[in-house]
Amino acid sequence: MIKSEQFKGLGFILLADLLWGLSGTVAKHLFNQQVSPYDLVQIRLILAFLFLGTYLAIANPRSLKIERKDAGYFIIFGLFGVATVQFTYLYTVSETNVATAVFLEYLAPVFILLYGLLTRKEIISLFKVLALILATTGGLLIVKGTTGAGMAATTAGLISGLASAVSFAFYTLYGKYGLGKYSPWTLMFWGMGVGGAAWALYRPPWITFTSYGAGDWIFFFYIAVFATVLPFGFFFKGLSYLTPVVTGITSTMEPVLAGLTAYIILGEVLTGMQLLGCAMILTAVVLVQLRTERQAAFNQPVDEQTTG
Repeated sequence: MIKSEQFKGLGFILLADLLWGLSGTVAKHLFNQQVSPYDLVQIRLILAFLFLGTYLAIANPRSLKIERKDAGYFIIFGLFGVATVQFTYLYTVSETNVATAVFLEYLAPVFILLYGLLTRKEIISLFKVLALILATTGGLLIVKGTTGAGMAATTAGLISGLASAVSFAFYTLYGKYGLGKYSPWTLMFWGMGVGGAAWALYRPPWITFTSYGAGDWIFFFYIAVFATVLPFGFFFKGLSYLTPVVTGITSTMEPVLAGLTAYIILGEVLTGMQLLGCAMILTAVVLVQLRTERQAAFNQPVDEQTTG
């Protein structure tokens, strides 16, 4: 039976998945309109930082404060977590298609589990391995069943896609440690701030911001708020209740929710292969949620963990 804490974590992760699932199509539209992925990453990070900072300054000013000794943590998190995962995913979308980019990024649970096994933070179990196989195979079937697209990737797209999986795994694992001390919104604010500052070195932001028209800015605002601030905030909130492995596998629901929303809103029909893939991912998520884990935190010693 799912505990109340697990249920909260599941809900937050699914909310994040839903918003991310919709955002990939918006990003692909912008790339088709000749928006540079480099520009989109810079605009996304800076706008998200400004929007979130404004909100927190009004609603909860204390959440903006961090201890000086933690500055190094936030620099690493912002550069190798936030900025890297943003760029690698969007670049993969520009080089492939949304389905392929999402599939490659959601190989992250494989790297999370490998890290856990190598560092003895996780104990291998039938449920974890089975859930991981189901989720990965389900994602592949969704990509293969995508009408007129399928698994399409340039060499650069494949490399950036795998890099997005590794950076997403790092983002999840490293972010989990920060949640022991700071709120998800504090993590988001400083992560976006560091990432935005790094991307300001690519080109002065005012040049990028003035390069696009009003029509593009509607999509930029959507990307900044509904594809960045809210879903990343929900993701970290869910991560605060779940282990990194369970969070990673639950996150693979993104292509399932994206397919369902496309069916409901756009009338797109899911193929038999895609439906099978959705069923496999759903089964994987149910497996890891129903398997009760007695560990209180990810970094407990192995001898205090169960094999769940």
